[in-house]
Amino acid sequence: MAEALISAVLDQLVPFLAEQLSLLTDAENEFRSFTSTLEAIRAVLKDADGKQVQDAYVKRWLDQLKDVSYDMDAVLDEWNTKLGEEESEAEAHEEGKKAEKAILLKKLVCCFRPSSSSHSNPIKQVGVRYHVASRIKELNGRLDRIADEKKRYNFVENPIAIEPVQRETTSFKDISEVYGRDVEKQIVIEKLLRESSKAQKGFEVIPVVGMGGIGKTSLAQLVYNEDVVINHFNKRIWVYATDPFDVVMVARAIAQALHPGDANVIAHWTFQTLLERIDEAIDGKKFFLVVDDVWTDDHRKWEPLEEALRKGALGSRILVTTRKTEVAEMMRAKSNMITLAGLSEEVCWTIFSRLAFSNGDKRDDELEQIGRQIVQKCKGLPLAAKTLGSLMSFKEPTREDWNYVLKSELWELKKFEEQVFIPLMLSYYDLPPLEKRCFLFCSYFPKDHSIGRDDLIQLWLSQGYLSSKRNYWEQGLVCFRNLAKRSLFQDFEEDELGDIVECKMHDIVHDFALFLTENEFFNMKLNGEEIEINKKARHYTLLLENQAQLPSQVYQKKNLRALFVQNMCSSPLSFESLSNSTSSVKTLTLSGCELTHVPENIDKLIYLRYLNLSNNTKLSILPETLCNLVNLQTLKLDGCSDIGRLPKGIGKLASLRHLHLLGSAAQEIPKSLRELTNLQTLDEFQLAPDEKEAMTLDDLNQLNSLRGSIWISGMGKVEDASEAEKAQLKNKGHLDELVLGFGECGDKQATALLEVLQPHPNLKSLLIWDYYGTTAFPSWMISSVNLKRLVLFDCPACEVLPPFGKLQSLESLHIRVMKKVERVGGEFLGIESHAHTTISFPKLKHLRFTELWNWKEWEGSREDSSSTIIMPCLSSLEIEYCDKLEALPNFLRKTPLKNLTTKFCQILEDKRSEYVNVEEVVKILTSESGDGGENAETWRHEERVVLTWPFYISKLHIAIYFLP
Repeated sequence: MAEALISAVLDQLVPFLAEQLSLLTDAENEFRSFTSTLEAIRAVLKDADGKQVQDAYVKRWLDQLKDVSYDMDAVLDEWNTKLGEEESEAEAHEEGKKAEKAILLKKLVCCFRPSSSSHSNPIKQVGVRYHVASRIKELNGRLDRIADEKKRYNFVENPIAIEPVQRETTSFKDISEVYGRDVEKQIVIEKLLRESSKAQKGFEVIPVVGMGGIGKTSLAQLVYNEDVVINHFNKRIWVYATDPFDVVMVARAIAQALHPGDANVIAHWTFQTLLERIDEAIDGKKFFLVVDDVWTDDHRKWEPLEEALRKGALGSRILVTTRKTEVAEMMRAKSNMITLAGLSEEVCWTIFSRLAFSNGDKRDDELEQIGRQIVQKCKGLPLAAKTLGSLMSFKEPTREDWNYVLKSELWELKKFEEQVFIPLMLSYYDLPPLEKRCFLFCSYFPKDHSIGRDDLIQLWLSQGYLSSKRNYWEQGLVCFRNLAKRSLFQDFEEDELGDIVECKMHDIVHDFALFLTENEFFNMKLNGEEIEINKKARHYTLLLENQAQLPSQVYQKKNLRALFVQNMCSSPLSFESLSNSTSSVKTLTLSGCELTHVPENIDKLIYLRYLNLSNNTKLSILPETLCNLVNLQTLKLDGCSDIGRLPKGIGKLASLRHLHLLGSAAQEIPKSLRELTNLQTLDEFQLAPDEKEAMTLDDLNQLNSLRGSIWISGMGKVEDASEAEKAQLKNKGHLDELVLGFGECGDKQATALLEVLQPHPNLKSLLIWDYYGTTAFPSWMISSVNLKRLVLFDCPACEVLPPFGKLQSLESLHIRVMKKVERVGGEFLGIESHAHTTISFPKLKHLRFTELWNWKEWEGSREDSSSTIIMPCLSSLEIEYCDKLEALPNFLRKTPLKNLTTKFCQILEDKRSEYVNVEEVVKILTSESGDGGENAETWRHEERVVLTWPFYISKLHIAIYFLP
C-alpha cells in the first residue's frame, strides 16, 4: 500500500540527494523540499492505511499520494537512464579514441567527451536538467496540496518504521499436515471407493462445499494423495478452475494431464479436438478427476466437458471444491455433497500453537490464555489460524505484544467480504515496508500461478524494491523466506538440495493482495468480449483466450510499469504496438506468447529492466537494438528452442545481471558477454563449433559473480586443456551447481579437461555427463567438502567407481549409464584399510543406479567390523535396468532404509525373498491396461513391509518392477 511505495521512493531519493544533486543545481531546493514533505507524510501512513478500509476519503487521499510517488519514481528513472546512456556513449568514444589515430577523429572525440567533473554530456544535460527541474516543481506542488489535506483527517503519527532485526528462529517448515478433517477425509474416501450401481453410467460427482479458507483444497489434496485412492483408479487428474469458469481452459488442463509431454501440441488443439482426445483417453478407464475452486453454476458451461467424460469406466469419480451450493445443484450432486464446517477451537489452537511457539518459546499459562482468545477470532478457519500463528512467531513472547494483536481495532472492521482478510491484514501490517511492497507485487501473478523464487527476486529488483547497489540477492532471499514463514506462500517445491525454489499463493491470499492494490494492479482474463480496463492501474496481468487481443487501452497506457501477458490461444501476440506506446514499462512478461520475432524498435522501451521471452519456440532472431536497453537487468530466453545466436552487442548491456538460456538453442554467445563482469546468472553455456566471434571457456575467466547453476556443454570441442583451465571455475564461489557435458572426445582429452575444471569448494551439486575418461576421476572431486549431490550420467568408458564414500557432505548420488562397470566393491565405499573407525557415506540419503547393464556384483568391505559404519543415513535405494545384478550387499541390513525400488532387475526379482523377510505384505497388482488381467503387458508389484529386517528398519517400502 502507500507506506510500502513511499518507502521505496525515499530509498531512492536519499542516495540521490547525496550523490547526484550537484548535477541539478536548478532543482536542488525542490528535491530537498519534496523529500522532507514525503518524510513527514510517511510518519502517518500506518494510521492512514488502517483507516482507508472504511473511509473512502482517506482512500482517495492515499491514491493521490501513490500517484505522486509513482511519478517521482519515473522522474528519477528518467534521470538515471540518461546518465547511463551518456556514460555508455562516453565509453564508446573513449574506445574509439584509442582505436583511431586519425587527427580529425581525435578532435571529434575530444569535442564530445564529457568533462572529468561531470557524469554526462554537458550539452545534452542542459535539456535534461530543465525537464527534470520542471517536473519536480510540478510534483512538489501536488505533494504540498496532499500534505495540506492530511490535516483534515487527524492521523496519528507513528515512528518511522525501521527494518526489524528478526528474532532467532528455527529453520523454516511448511506445516503441511491437515488437522481436524479425519472424519471428512474418511467420508470422501468411502464415496470414492464404494461400488457404483450398474444403473449408473460413467462418473459420479462429489462436491465439497465451504467458505474461503475453510480447507476444501487441503482436504482434496489429502485424499488425492492417499495410497488407497492412487491404487484404486487408473487415471488421476487435478485441474484448477479459474473464475470466471473457462471450460476450454479446464479441458486443456485435463488433456495435458492425460497426455503428458505434449503440452506444445495440446496448446493448439481446438475445443472440439480437446473433447475428442479426452473422450479417447478415458474410454473404459476408471478415472478420478479433481476440479478445484469452481464458481459457475451455469450448466451450459459444464455440459460439453460432462459429455466428454461419460465413457469413463464404472466407478469413476469427479471431486469438485466450491464455495457455492448452487454448483452442487448444477452438477446434480447435492445428495452427494459434503459441507465443511469450521474447525473446533481446539484444532485451531493446535494449528496456531505449532506455528506461534515454533521458535522454542516457553508456553506460560498467561500467554496461552491470550493465544486462545486470539484463536477464538479465527471462526474455525484453518487459514486464519495458520496466518495468525505465523504472525505470533515473529512477535516477542510477551503479554504486551500478544495483547496488541488481540485488541487490535482491525477486528472491528465490517467491510471485508472474506472473514479471513482480517487475520491477513494483521499479518500484513506487521511486515516491514520492504516485505510489504514485495508481498503486494505478487498481485502481478495470475491466480494459482507457480511462482519461481529466483524469478520473483528478479521481478522485485526490476521494480526497484531491492537495491541493486547492495547485496540485493541476499536481501531478496530473506524477504522470500519471511513471507513464506508468515504463511503468505504455500505449496512449496524443493530442489534436489532441499531448498525451496517454487511456491504458490492461496486463492484467498491472492484476493487479499489484489484488494490492497485495487487501483495499482489489474488482473483479468480476456475471452474476446469487451471489458472495462482499470485505467488507474499501472500493473496489468492479462490472460488471453479464445483469440482475444490486447485491449487498445494497454497500448495507450503512458504510465504502465509492468505487463504480464499469458497467451492461452494459438494466435501470436503483436510486439510492435507495445514497443511503440508503452515506453514507461519496467517489467514485461511475454512467456509462451507465440512470438515469431522481436521488433527493431524494442529499444524504445528504454526503462525496461526485466524481459521474459521464455518458451516462445518460434522466436529465432533477436535484433541488435535490444542491446540499447541500458537498464535491462534480466533477459529470459529459456525454452526458446529456435534461437541460435545472441546479438553481437550484448556486452553493451552493462546493467544485465541475469541471462537465462536453459533449453534454448543459443550455441553462439558473443565474446562481448565476457565484459559483463557483474553477470550473476548464465544457466547454460554451449560451446560453439569453430566460431571465432563466440565465447570460449577462457572467456568465463572474469565472470566471477556467477551464482546458482551453470550448464556447460560441448566441451569435446575444446582441444587444449590449458584453455579450459583459464575459465577459473575455482574462483566462482557463488555457484551452487555445475553441469559439465563433454560429448565425444578421447580418454586423455576428457581426463585432462575434467582435471583442470576444478570448481570452488562451495559447490553443492555436480553433474557430469557424456564423459569418456577411463581412468580415475580427479582428486578434487573426492575432496569436495560441501558437495551434497553428485550425478554421473553416461560415462561409457568408466570401469571402476571412484571412492565416493569419502565425500563427507554427500546426500544424493545417482550413477547412470556405465556400460563397462561389472563390479562395485569396497573401493566405492572409500574405506582405508589402516583406519581405526570409518564412516563411509556419512550423510548419504538417496542412492540410485540406472542402466548399468553389465553390473553383476555389489560387495561391501569389512562389513562385520564394528569400527566400520556404512551409509548410516540411507533412506532410499533405487536400482533400475541392472538386469545382471545378482544380489544386494549385507551392509544394507544395517541402514535405516525406508524405500527400496528395483525396476527391470530380473535376477533381484527372482531372489527378493533372500534379502526381504516379509511378515506382513500387501500386494497390489496393476497394469498399464488398467484391467489387472493375465494379459497385462507390464506388472508393478508394490509391497508394504510393516516389519522386516531385524536391525534399524521399522518400515520399508519396496517397489519391484519386472518384465513378464
